[in-house]
This record gives sequence, C-alpha cells and structure tokens, in this order.
Amino acid sequence: MLKLFDSFSLKKKDFVPFKKNLVKIFICGPTLYDYTHIGHARIFLIYDLLCRLLHENGYATDVLVNMTDINQNVFKKAKENSEDYSTISRFYSYQFINDLHLLNVTSINRFAHVSDFVTNMEEHISNLMKQNIAYSANGNIYLDTSKVKDYGAMSKQSKEQLNLHRLDIGPHKKSQDDIMLWNCSEDFGFYWDSQFGKGIPWWHMQDSAVAIENFGRNYDIHGGARELSYPHHEAHFAQYKLLTASDNPVKFWTHVGLVLSNGEKMSKSLGNVVWARDMVNRYGQNLLRLYIFSAHYHKDIDFTEKSLLAMKPLLEKLYLTSSKVSDRTDKEMTVLIENFFNSLNDDLNSQKALEILDKICSYVINGNNLGADDFVRICRVLGIEL
Repeated sequence: MLKLFDSFSLKKKDFVPFKKNLVKIFICGPTLYDYTHIGHARIFLIYDLLCRLLHENGYATDVLVNMTDINQNVFKKAKENSEDYSTISRFYSYQFINDLHLLNVTSINRFAHVSDFVTNMEEHISNLMKQNIAYSANGNIYLDTSKVKDYGAMSKQSKEQLNLHRLDIGPHKKSQDDIMLWNCSEDFGFYWDSQFGKGIPWWHMQDSAVAIENFGRNYDIHGGARELSYPHHEAHFAQYKLLTASDNPVKFWTHVGLVLSNGEKMSKSLGNVVWARDMVNRYGQNLLRLYIFSAHYHKDIDFTEKSLLAMKPLLEKLYLTSSKVSDRTDKEMTVLIENFFNSLNDDLNSQKALEILDKICSYVINGNNLGADDFVRICRVLGIEL
C-alpha cells in the first residue's frame, strides 16, 4: 500500500482516497509570464511519478493544474510588450504545455486558467461577506482569519507568530494576518469590474475557486512547492473549509523541496534560472528524470550540470539492460523488483528505488534474467523511454 507524508498532520499515512478507485490531485501551477525552469519541472516530474505509481497500483487519476494568468508579473510583462495580458498568458500557457510534453509529463487531465473563474471568485467572496467572515477595508476585501477554525495549523504557527507577518498591508485591516480576497486599491493597468469595485481577485482565492469549481467539496492530494505552505496553502485551506463547510476537504497536503542554484532558490526574479527545455534538448528527458528522482522529493537540491551528468552511468546501464531482457524473470530479480516498487510506495522514495534499479541493471548485465514485461513496468513508472 502507498504511504504518503502529509504536511498538515506531519505524519506518513496510508493513502486512501475519498473515492475507491479515483484520486483527485490539485497542483499549484505556473504563473504565465515566462518559460519553465528546473524548479518548476521538478514539481511536475514528481507528481507525474506519483500518478504513474498510482496507475501501477490500480487507481485512476484526475489531475488539475491551475494556470495563473491574473498576476502582477503577467501584467508587467504585458505592459513591457504593449500587449494585452491574455496574449502574454496564452503564449506562455502554450509554452508550458509544450515543456511538459518535452518532459514526458502525461498525467495532467485539466489545465484551468484562473481568469475563466473570476465570476465564481466574486460569488464566493460575496458569500463570505454575507456570513460576516469577509469584510471591506480601504476598498479591498479581506478574510477575517479570526473566524477560521485552527488558522495557522497548516504552517504550524501560533496567533502571535502569524501576527508577525506583514501580509497585504493596508489601513483598517482588523488583523495583520487577514487574507486579501479582492484588491481594488492598487492599479496594475488591468482590472475586472465587480460588486466590490474595479480590481483583481487575489491569488489565494484564485486557486480556491478553481479547485471548488472543478472538484467540488473535496479532493485527495494538494501539491506544490514547500515555499507555498504559508501564506498560500494556509489561506487556500482556510477558504476551502469555509466555502465547503468541511473541516477536512483535502486528504493529503504534499510539498516538494526547492531547486537551488549556487545555494540560492532558483527563481525568475533572481535571474538564476536554468530552463527545463534547454536541459532536455541538451541531455534528454530520461537523464533529467533520473537526476530529479535521485533525491527524495522532500529535500532541496542544488542543481549543477555536473550533478545531472552524474546520472549518465545509470542511464547507460538502462540502455544496455534493455538489450538483454528475456522472456522470464529470475526469483532473486523478482525480489529486487518488489523492493523497487515498495520503495516508491514508501512516500515516493525514488532515491532508494534508483539504488535498487542500479542493482537490477548490474545483475542483468552480468547474466541474470529479467523479463521484458517487468522491465517495461519499471521504465513506465519512472517515465523513462528507451
């Protein structure tokens, strides 16, 4: 049985979905103003691995990725290019999907542009205001976090710790940690008309509306980078509980470690990104997958081309093994294959799984028998195409 670490409970737990044979997964997607860097690629490769493993275990998956096209960076790029925000965002939406194709990420069922859900966001915010859970201040709409049961539980922060954060600073907020839902006080050059005034829906509500309209009251796994735990996932969880009247609308919260560059977070704003498409075009998606899977998904990794190339011997072993598969699998090889899949089922321990895969390849190269079907199973779950 698959076990996953749940970031909310801080426990590794048996994975049991809401529905018997269907797993619904929401992944925090890209902001559509540039190409996909290795840090983003890691997230989608990890969840592609998870989905492939779920398929191996007999589950169907329904994977939803939100596409953030309402964002200051998108607006800024649009102004710089003298274009409408939608022209910029749709261009990079296409580029992102193309990057996923290059990475052999095949598990995503739905891409949801947040701008298609603005009406839903307005309705949800209006409902919160009617319940006196949201309020207006300085022309903006905020969520009153004092009305949220156990607010801070996601990021494991006390009320005192939450108050130390300076979020969405504005006059007349009831509390420093109250969450902005709709921004009418800043001029980004683009806006939506609403009952609250001209403005834009804020990013936390964007994701909540997309998830609710696609998945309804609950879903099984929420995924994204670890840096999103606070404030984004804290806010999303609070909003989802309020809007669905459910204390536990998401079964598992999972977070992927960062990709660093020379010890710093890889990010577009820092200008230290490595584009995923460049690495795939230079080295192939197989090598990039092996590199990403060589560390546990919880851990941060410091990307260098040297560390990427360190996985080349294993890839060469895989190619050699593919030429030596047979029509049967030896008993000792069956044990190794079982250990390989058991490692993946243990909170997606791909690092250990690749160590076992290296042994499997060595044994086959030295004369042990590995059935073609078993080799295909291994490559399929890793997304390796030989």
